[in-house]
Parts: sequence; structure tokens; C-alpha cells
Amino acid sequence: MPETREIVILGGNLGGTSVAHYLLKHTIPFLESRDKAVSYHITLVTPNTHLFYKIAAPRALINPTLIPQEKIWTPLADGFKKYSAEKFTLLQGVAKNLITSTRTVIVNPTSEGAPPQELHYDFLFLSTGTTSASPLWTLQDEESLSHKAFSSIHEKLPKAKTILISGGGPTGVETAGEIASEFKNAKITLLSGSTRVLSKILPATSARGESYLQQVQHVEVIHNVRVVSSTTGADGASTLTLSDGTTKTVDLYIDATGGKPNTQFLPASWLDDSKRVITKDGYFRVQGSAEASADATGVYVVGDIVAGSEATLVQLDAMIPVAASSLAVDIAGLGKAPGILGGLKNAIFGGDKKLPVQKEFKPMTGTLMVPIGREGGVGQLSGWRTPSAMVKMVKGKSYFLDMFEPIGSGSKW
Repeated sequence: MPETREIVILGGNLGGTSVAHYLLKHTIPFLESRDKAVSYHITLVTPNTHLFYKIAAPRALINPTLIPQEKIWTPLADGFKKYSAEKFTLLQGVAKNLITSTRTVIVNPTSEGAPPQELHYDFLFLSTGTTSASPLWTLQDEESLSHKAFSSIHEKLPKAKTILISGGGPTGVETAGEIASEFKNAKITLLSGSTRVLSKILPATSARGESYLQQVQHVEVIHNVRVVSSTTGADGASTLTLSDGTTKTVDLYIDATGGKPNTQFLPASWLDDSKRVITKDGYFRVQGSAEASADATGVYVVGDIVAGSEATLVQLDAMIPVAASSLAVDIAGLGKAPGILGGLKNAIFGGDKKLPVQKEFKPMTGTLMVPIGREGGVGQLSGWRTPSAMVKMVKGKSYFLDMFEPIGSGSKW
């Protein structure tokens, strides 16, 4: 019987699911055809039973019919039915500790009363993502919190006369634009929390976005002020304490600030100051501890928890094949890609098909589309500003909703 090696993937939303499908469809068949004495099995560890297409959340929160909930949630297990139990296991649980000396992950299953479970790994992929303060934007350990959050906002929005949104990133700006398009009589305020909205893109594009918010959508934008605390009264109104020492009471408060990386179970030496995972190269191998770098051998990371990640779907798509090829190259013990001349030689004369090739990470950097309502928005394509009409056509129409099913089913890969 072949020796079985265990691949554990932590995190089962868009990143972890994509890694699992890619490995099962491409990497593992290739490796097993190359060495028939070894087989591979994947265990995907995640607390959620459904995939959540968080990209469409700013429009889905408006009402239950604009983007129905069934369009942004799909059963996670359905996409993996085609794989045998010998190749794939879905474990509902949360990683609580990583013991590098024994290559073991301690998992707390979500099943009530189930004891902690120890999982041995030969290879490990980290894709645990981030957790936002509001469950509107990311999955929480309890998936039901997100469903409840959507139901609550669907009920409150039509009645709200004053709405405050904190967070000047894409999520906050898109949410302000969507609400302003649907509820034109509501007074909407956006706190950027910085010196400008969309602070990670070019200042000119940022200024264009702010102008669109204020002049087209009539959203009040305030800079350099943050929400320090909030309380909700018996009438459902929120009283906010702001960083400038003032208080403000609004009918509806929406926290759209950034999420915190779910990396608390990892060794602190693996993380940067933002608690994201440091890689040792451009191929998503984890650097590990300076004093014992071997503790991260065979460990890879993708998604929002990668140090320096732009946290976009465009970048995630580019990460998946690269990280998977890193696993294949490491198993084969080849070390490096063939280089430009070697790659050209292989392209002309044909290379050894049994040798894995390290794929290069070539994302479309500086690329972002931010719809601000139904009629347009701002964006960049590889650092170049895009027309508002293009933003409407490319993302504003459906928030890339047609990309969700292929991710869940694996047909994307």
C-alpha cells in the first residue's frame, strides 16, 4: 500500500476552499503519477458549513431581494462531493494551537461536547483569513452571527433616518454608496478614520471617490475621526463616542473597519507587527522562527493573512497556483524554477513532464474596483485610473457574483 501523507488546510472560505480544489484537481494527481509509492490526503479544517461570498455584502445588506442570501451562501460540503474519503475530509472546527515540534494542530470541533482533536500534518496550508468587528463582512466562529446580522440590517435600514458608517476602505465606501442609492432620504455619514478614503490607492483616485460620495451620493465624509465605543438603546438607536471627544446618536451604526487576522494560534515569531504571517520568499512558504526556521518547513500561507497582502480577490486568485506549486517543488526536492533560459528551452524543446515547475506570483497590483452606488464608482487597473462606466460594468453590475459558484464547486480551477 502507498504511504499516505497528510495535507492539512486551516480555513475554509474562499482561500482555503480554492487551495483544496487546486491540490485535489492538479497537484496531488501529478505527484501521485510521479511517485506511486506515496498518496496524499487533505483535511480541511473550518468552523463554517457554508461558503460566504463576502465581496457582495455591501449590496446584499440592502434588502433580501436585491441580492438574495442564497446567492452569497452555498454549502461547503457540496463542492467536495466528487472527491473520495480517501482523498478528502471536511472537519468542522477551529484551530486553537500549533505544535511545530510534532507537526500537530489542536482543533476544537464545533460539535457540542466533542473533545479537542489532534491532527498530524506533513504539509500545512494557512488560510484562516480575518474577522471583522461586524459579522456582515467576514465569517465568525459562529456562522449564524452573519445570518442574524443581515436579517437585522434588512429590518433596520428602511426605518433609519440617520446612518453612520465607520471605515473608509472599499467596504465602507461601497456600503455608503449602496445605501445612498437605495435610501435617498436618509442622512448618511462616513468616517474615513484616516486623512482620506481609499487610502491604499492613488491619491487622485481617492479624491475622485470622495467627490463621488459627496457630490453624487450626498454622503457626508469626515476624516481623522474614529468611533471609540458604541451603545445601543432600547429604541435601537446607537450612541457613539468619537475620538474627537464628541458623542453622536444615530438610528443605525455600521462598523465597516478592517478585520483582525485569525493567527492567534500561530507562533508569535511567525508574525509581523500586524499579526500577519511572514513569508520567506515570493512563493508563500512561511518563514518560521529565526532561531528554528525548520519549524515552518512544508508550511504555506495564502489570503488576507499573508504579510503585505492587498486583501483582494484578484491577488488571492494569483496566490493559489503559486502556493500549490511550492508544495509540489518542495516534495520533489528540486528547489528552484528553471529560470528564463531554462523556461524558454522547455517551451521550445519540451521539458521533463514529470518535474514540477515553480509558478511565479504575478498579480495585477494596484488593481481595485469600488462601485459607489448603482451608476458608477472609481477604480484602478494596474495603477491606471479607470472610468466610472467601467467600474459599473465590471463590478457594479453584480459584484462579480458569477465568480462565486466556480470557487465553491472547484470548476474555477
